[in-house]
Amino acid sequence: MEQPSSPAVAAPEARRPPAPPPPVELSDEEFSAEAIAKKIAAADALEAAEAERAARDSLDSLDSVPPPAEPAEELGREDAISMPPEEVAALEDAVKPPPPPKRAPGMPASAPPAVVEAPIAAAPPKEPPPTPDLAAAKAAQRSKTRQPWWEDLFNEDFMRASAKVSDEHIRREVTFIEESLGVAAGGVVLDLGCGAGHHAVEFASRGYGVVGYDLSLYQLALAADVAQERSQKINFLQGDMREMAFEEMFDGVFCWNTTFGYFEEDKNLAVAQRVFKALRPGGMFLIDVLNRDFAAASAPCTVWYEGDSCVCMDDMSVDYISSRLRVKRSIILDDGRTKESLFSLRLYSLHELGKLLHEVGFRVTEASGHPATPGVFFGPNSPRIIMLAQRP
Repeated sequence: MEQPSSPAVAAPEARRPPAPPPPVELSDEEFSAEAIAKKIAAADALEAAEAERAARDSLDSLDSVPPPAEPAEELGREDAISMPPEEVAALEDAVKPPPPPKRAPGMPASAPPAVVEAPIAAAPPKEPPPTPDLAAAKAAQRSKTRQPWWEDLFNEDFMRASAKVSDEHIRREVTFIEESLGVAAGGVVLDLGCGAGHHAVEFASRGYGVVGYDLSLYQLALAADVAQERSQKINFLQGDMREMAFEEMFDGVFCWNTTFGYFEEDKNLAVAQRVFKALRPGGMFLIDVLNRDFAAASAPCTVWYEGDSCVCMDDMSVDYISSRLRVKRSIILDDGRTKESLFSLRLYSLHELGKLLHEVGFRVTEASGHPATPGVFFGPNSPRIIMLAQRP
């Protein structure tokens, strides 16, 4: 079997290389000095023509630009067309921005120019919010809830802790007061800080008009009972001695058993001033306080004593800066209960008390150290200062 024959393929033609360009014949005239000079002159003429054409194009572009807002001299279109090229160049230089300032010698080229900034006013510092004062808040809370000691002390417990005083002792003391004041029969006497009223009732029984004045309602109730038992009519008034408003009502005033000196210096002075106003001219004021020199010699000390169905203990100390006697009283009742109270008194020496009364306007006439020794004072050996003063 015959195999099919493959189709006949024609043999490719061989490509011929391109024909070389015909040789250029260069004449010696083209490379002569004269020919080269002509070519340079033609190139210069062409360059000058192009520069003139560029100048015309720049003038046309200037016509399309609006004039500046405030030019030194406004130019019209006709002036621009008729301007020669050198004036156009001068105008372009005027429009250009000013050159940057020259850098100072020694300054690096990269350093930016120094800028002086105007000082900015500092805003006022904000006040920090007030921090709460816990100690002051607690003190204010205590002042609202805690009353002064003289408003709480003179209650039933105080009476149970007080020493029992016999009627005979009361009569002897009233005799001393009566002789010191020298009030005529039927005169009016003020018992300042009368307490349970024993001295006031005894005075009234001797024919005097008596007014009892005290802050404690409990003490005044006891005084009213004592007056009723002895059938004496006495006016007992409740009030603060710092707020007395009597004006020349009494022939004599007595303040017994260290009832003076509870308050601060100015308040104690104010009490003496009100006593002065309450007296009639020539009236007498008898004041009885604990002697500072006597108390300072024996302080600090602790005293035990027996009261009414109770045992009492007083811890006493003297504050030498403020001249106040500070007392902590502990009471053990018969049923086993205990109670404590704190109080303080301003202690006066003889010259301090005399000076205070003199500043008010009194004239001191006598000083005693005890009712048993009228007119005699033994300095630090006298437990009390009993001073008599007169309103002129």
